Amino acid sequence: MNARPQTTARIVAHTDTNPIRPAEQRYVHEHGSQAYQQLLRRLFDELFPPDGPKYRSEIKAVCAMPEDRTSRGDVALWCFAAVMVLVLFLLAPQLSADNTGRAVTMVISVAIFACSIHPTLHSPWLHSNISRRIVLCFVAVGIAAFGWILWPYSLNVSPTNVRFANRVAAGQTYSFRFTNRSDKDLYASQLKFRIHSRTLSGKDFLTNIPTTSRKAYGEGVVGMQRFADIQGLLCHDSYQRPVFSIFVFHLAPHESREITITNGRAGSAKVGATTGFFSTTPQPLNVNGNVDSTPVRSDEALSNCQSFGFLVDAHEHEGMYWFNHQGGKLDGMIVPPQS
Repeated sequence: MNARPQTTARIVAHTDTNPIRPAEQRYVHEHGSQAYQQLLRRLFDELFPPDGPKYRSEIKAVCAMPEDRTSRGDVALWCFAAVMVLVLFLLAPQLSADNTGRAVTMVISVAIFACSIHPTLHSPWLHSNISRRIVLCFVAVGIAAFGWILWPYSLNVSPTNVRFANRVAAGQTYSFRFTNRSDKDLYASQLKFRIHSRTLSGKDFLTNIPTTSRKAYGEGVVGMQRFADIQGLLCHDSYQRPVFSIFVFHLAPHESREITITNGRAGSAKVGATTGFFSTTPQPLNVNGNVDSTPVRSDEALSNCQSFGFLVDAHEHEGMYWFNHQGGKLDGMIVPPQS
């Protein structure tokens, strides 16, 4: 019976007593590996000029150092940061606009930045500490902007931009979802549709509220019909762009409403949807005869405003009602602003 062959191995460890090694590592850390390679080439050319030794190329090949590469640990950190970016992007719409949701967003954003510090400061593609710090600053700004975009604000609108193509006929409709993401009741919440178009004006668009999103506004009646708790203004901003400033006078926690916008005339336009002012305290209801209203505020200066509203009974009239300056209802008419 043959004996099984045995393999032996020996591990030898010793300390590096080369006095040049610490200076070499310090130079690479401060100036980068590429600068170190250039230094070696200059020294080699001075010690071994081209018209010198016969075996100059062989000596240079032996003395050359391989270029530094990103370590496996830094690659793992970059991958982990990318995974957290994806997690935050997918998780953000589900977070509530409260302290818990904001804390989760903040913690993940800080963790993404923490994972990017070491790989950035030890990147082989950056040649000096100054360049590394500059790049790290850009990384921090980018992560902060990403967190700001995904921050769980109390109000949210989706989508944020739509386009009406020039070749599409009139009657194209887009739907927007206006949501209270907080755990509090919100009052006089503002939604803005800003029209960007060279050919269409604000009067070429109509907004509407689907039946499921209409709720009674108050006890005041006009023409024996109740108005919905969503009213608005057609105004112009400081650049004279048309803006539909729509106010939902009460949103329960996590409640959402649907609002649509339709082009009444063919033409190219971009409509941007943004949120604005809101309050966490109930707004007073002013009753003047058969007209009820609530004071509203805006987060920007708007001019040449014309008011409109909607009826709760969508079967009677599903479109917008424009008001005159005394609060009366005008069917299908746009009242010009007072001079």
